[in-house]
Amino acid sequence: MSSPTKKTKSKRGSLSNVFEGLDIKPASPYPHPPSTRINLAKSIRHYMQSTLRFGQGTVSPRSLSKMQSRFTICMDEAYDYKIGTQDFDPDTIFPEIITLGNQLSALLQKQLTPLQESEFENHVLHCLATIVYGSNMIERAGSGSKITLKLCMAIFRGEEIPEDIGETEEEFLELKKELLRKNMPANVSAVLRSRREIVQHAKAASYMISQLCVYDKDLSEEIILQTHKILTHKVDAESTPWEEYSGVYRTDEVSAGLHPFPHHSLVPYKMKAMVRELQSDMREVIAKGTIDPIAIASKYTHIFINIHPFIDGNGRTCRLILNSILLKLGSFLVCIGEKEEDRSLYMEVASNGGALEDMYGDLDDEERPVMHRELGSFVMSHVKERMRKLVSMLS
Repeated sequence: MSSPTKKTKSKRGSLSNVFEGLDIKPASPYPHPPSTRINLAKSIRHYMQSTLRFGQGTVSPRSLSKMQSRFTICMDEAYDYKIGTQDFDPDTIFPEIITLGNQLSALLQKQLTPLQESEFENHVLHCLATIVYGSNMIERAGSGSKITLKLCMAIFRGEEIPEDIGETEEEFLELKKELLRKNMPANVSAVLRSRREIVQHAKAASYMISQLCVYDKDLSEEIILQTHKILTHKVDAESTPWEEYSGVYRTDEVSAGLHPFPHHSLVPYKMKAMVRELQSDMREVIAKGTIDPIAIASKYTHIFINIHPFIDGNGRTCRLILNSILLKLGSFLVCIGEKEEDRSLYMEVASNGGALEDMYGDLDDEERPVMHRELGSFVMSHVKERMRKLVSMLS
């Protein structure tokens, strides 16, 4: 979602005793945003090869394997038959995703040649960079696709890049040109900010995906807070210095248009409740032996964005949560917002979800309708497209 409107401002005490995720070791706190120095694409390839076991429609998320080794992929009922004004048939698309998953699993279980490994990893790198680019474009942040791809691929390969650049460097001039093309301020501060919005976004993506999929942790408040801290490092909000809001829950009331988000005093409680509910859903997965990664990821993306726990950066953080859960539970990735049409549709879907929260959010759980159905269908359509490209690339 776009940046919210701030209504009031007040100070809060320091955050402590954050609620942990299900059965994880707490991530070490960082006094400063950490530098993630792994080849994320290679790690994702290894993760997919070790967990993607569709066969008869099964998958093995690593951090859950100590409780149950395999889960059958089954479609939840949490989908809509329209995305915006477009008709959509989840009953047709979901089985197609299973088929594509079986094909991808078979391809990955073969002994890949060095060339195939390299091509697969480059494809994943490009996908990760596109995730950052599209998410930034939704928020009118960052820069053009060419410079975003260059910076992101270096970061996702684990390369070290300079924190700042000089005014005469080609990269600086390219960033400035892109700002001028958009009729946006293009002074030195604005140019460096646009670059930092790319760099920190990529580092935040690398951190969250690594925590969940490389280090086998489950989503927790601590991981979310640290991800936001990395994302917003040295990036001021509209009227708040980054030091005051980066990696901490908001102390202001915010809204998006006419849609108000929960009072700031409720944010810590609601974030703890979100993690508890995710724990509960994972226990249900273990008990039933079935899982719908798309429904789970869409549900918690919807819950998070409608808590809106931060002053700024909520939309980008929620889409990192979406992709991290999709990858962890289903070996899926989705690129949202690369094209203007897709950005508009996503914003319409997010707005519709917020409107449902306004109408039904105060009802008891048993009376409340599923409010992430349309988002689930939107995500499902993107999962299919990305799976199709992965299979095509390896075939």
